[in-house]
Amino acid sequence: MSTHPPTPSTSSGSRSSSSEFEVEVKRRRLQDDRGGALTPPSETRMAQEGFCVQKYRVGQPPLQILPLNSTFISDDHPAAIFIRTKLPVFNFTCVHWKVDLIGANYDAFELVHRTLEDEAPSPTNMTLCVKANWTDGCTRNWSIAVSALRSVLSDNPATRTVRVEMISWQLYRPRFTEALEDDHPIVHAWPQIQPQIHAILNQRPVVKNAWQSIIVVRRGYIPPNVEDFGNADRPQTSVVLLIIMSYDVDPWQWAPEEHSIKRLLLQHGQSEVQLDIERGSNQTSTFPLRPPTKPDTAGNIITGSPYSFSIGLGADCGPAKYFDLVQSGKPIAGPNGTVGGIVTVTKSDGTERKMALLNYHVARNVFEGMSFEEIPLTTDIAQRNAPPNSELANIDRNGLPADTSNSQDKLLESPSRKKHNYTMQDLSQSIADDQTALNATTDPADAAILRARLADNLDEYADKKKFFDDGMHHLGRPWLASGFTRRTGSNGRLDWALVAFDDGGRIGSNMVPASEHWPVPKKAPVDIAGKVLKGVTSCKTITALDEVFKVGSRTGLTRGEYSGIKAGVNLPAHDVDYGMSSSSEHCFVYKGSQLRPFADRGDSGAWIWTRGAKFVAQFHGGPRAETLAPGSIMYATDAEELFRDMNDMVGPDYTIDLAT
Repeated sequence: MSTHPPTPSTSSGSRSSSSEFEVEVKRRRLQDDRGGALTPPSETRMAQEGFCVQKYRVGQPPLQILPLNSTFISDDHPAAIFIRTKLPVFNFTCVHWKVDLIGANYDAFELVHRTLEDEAPSPTNMTLCVKANWTDGCTRNWSIAVSALRSVLSDNPATRTVRVEMISWQLYRPRFTEALEDDHPIVHAWPQIQPQIHAILNQRPVVKNAWQSIIVVRRGYIPPNVEDFGNADRPQTSVVLLIIMSYDVDPWQWAPEEHSIKRLLLQHGQSEVQLDIERGSNQTSTFPLRPPTKPDTAGNIITGSPYSFSIGLGADCGPAKYFDLVQSGKPIAGPNGTVGGIVTVTKSDGTERKMALLNYHVARNVFEGMSFEEIPLTTDIAQRNAPPNSELANIDRNGLPADTSNSQDKLLESPSRKKHNYTMQDLSQSIADDQTALNATTDPADAAILRARLADNLDEYADKKKFFDDGMHHLGRPWLASGFTRRTGSNGRLDWALVAFDDGGRIGSNMVPASEHWPVPKKAPVDIAGKVLKGVTSCKTITALDEVFKVGSRTGLTRGEYSGIKAGVNLPAHDVDYGMSSSSEHCFVYKGSQLRPFADRGDSGAWIWTRGAKFVAQFHGGPRAETLAPGSIMYATDAEELFRDMNDMVGPDYTIDLAT
C-alpha cells in the first residue's frame, strides 16, 4: 500500500450522529434562514430586514453562530483599499455615531475573514469587524451604525459582499480557564446548589432538551497580544458557573432559567459567582479530517519521526479501512483517536494477553453499520445513525462481549491512514520543493545542503511507504467494549474498548516519555519521566489543582490540573435513545504559562496520570462553546471505575489489570 488517496474533509465522530449533524448544519446557516430567531421579542421592532441582533453583537447580513476564527485580509486587497480611503470620510460625516452610538470604548475597524474552524477564507466571509463597547439599550444605535456601514460598502463592487459585524469585548477577547480551588465557598455549597440547578433547567422542554453542560471553573480574559504568561503575570480570574446550551435555542429562550439560577446563587450566599450561559455542544474528541492541502489549519497531523512499531502511551490509531460516502461514493478515512495505554488480560487458566485500551467511540468505526454522509451546502462530513438492527447499533446499546469480534475487516491501525496520508503528501511536497531548488541553484554549498535534505526525505518516504505496504500498521481488533449505555457508580459515562494485538503484535509499554520528549525538557518531572506507570488510582485520591499529565496523538504531552467540581453533562438526543439521563463527569484543565489546550480532538482515549505515576483517568470528550477555547475543559472517566467496569463486564473467566 503506497500513499493513500487524498482524504476529503470530515468532522469528528460523535455519539449522537444525528444531533451533531443538525448542529453542524445550523452553525453554517445564516440567521435569517431561521426567521430572525435570535432577535428577542422585545427587540423585534428594532431588527431591520437582514439583521441579526444579539447581546454584545449586531450584524448585517445576519451573523453566523460563534465561535468564528478571524484572519486579516492583506492591505493591498481591493476591499481593504476602498475601506481605507472611504472610512475616514465616513467617520467624519458620522462622528456623532462614533461618539454617541458606538461609545468611548470603540476600538477599531478590522477587515477580516470570519470563518468556522474548518472553513476556508472566501469572498463570502469577508467581514468588516467593528470592535466596540456594549451598553444597555444600545441595540438600536448599533443597528443604525451597521446599516450605515453596509450602505457605504454596497456602493463599491470590491466591498459589495463584505459583511458588517459589531461585536463587544465580552465576545471578541479570548478567555482562559483554570480549575477552581477546593476551599472556595461554592465547592461546599455545590451539593445543595447542583440539584436545584438541574431542576430549574429541566422544568421546560425547550431548555431541558437544550442544556449541554454545567461547569464551575475560574475564567479570565487574556490580555491583547499575549500568547503566554508566567504565574506572576496571570490576569485576574472570576469564579464562573458556565452553562452551555445547544445551538438550537436562542438567548431569550433561556432568560427565565437564567434569572432563577442567579436568584439561587444569591440565596446560597454565592454573590461573587458569575453566571455565564452561552451556546455550544459536547463533543467526543476524535480527530476531524481536513483537506490535505491545508496542514496549517489541521493541527498536529504530520508524523515527522519514524513510525514506531511498538504501541504505548499516546499512540495514534484509527480504523484500517476507507468509507465510501453515501451520496458520492468518494472514499474517506474515518476519524482517529489515541491509544491510552496497555493492559494485561489474564484468563482463569493463567494465560496472559496484552491489549490496547482506547475509547469505544474510536473503536466503533470498524463495526458494520458505520457510514458517513456529506452535510448539505458544506464540505463537511458527518456520521450517520447506525441502522436499527445493525451490528453497530447492537454494540452501541449492549456493548461488545469478550472475544466475539474476530473478522478480518474489523481492524484498527497505527498510525491512522489519515495521518499517514498527510505525512506522505507533506514529504512529497518537500521532495518536489527541494528538487526544484536544487535544479535552480548555482551555489555548491547550497546544492550540497539540498542534496542531503533531499536524500533524507526520499529515505523517509520509502521507509514510511514500506511500513504500510508490509502491513506493519495493523494494530488489532476490538476484543471487549463498553458501548454507550454503561455508567460508573458515580454516574460517569463509560466509553472504553480493548483491542487485542495481532499475533506477534506491536505490544509496547506504559512508559512515560523521557525528559527529552517533554515540551520543556528541563521542567520534566525527573521522578516519573522515562519510567513505567506504577499502578491505577482514583480521582478520589487527588484534590483540586493537583497536577496531572497526559500524552495524546493531537496535542502531545501536556500538564493539567484537576477540578474539584464535576461537570453535569447532558446529551438529550443521544441519552433519550438509550433511556439514559445526564451524567456527572470529572474535569481537567490545562496548567502552564502557555495558552494551549490540555487535550483536544484526536486525543480521545488518552490516559491521564499523576505525579506519582498512577493512571487516574481516561479522557473521552469535552465542551465547545462561543467563548470557550478548544481544549479548555475536558471530561474523563475515573481509572479505578474504568477497570472495575471492564472486570464486571468480562466476568469471572478473566482479570484485567494495568500492564506493568
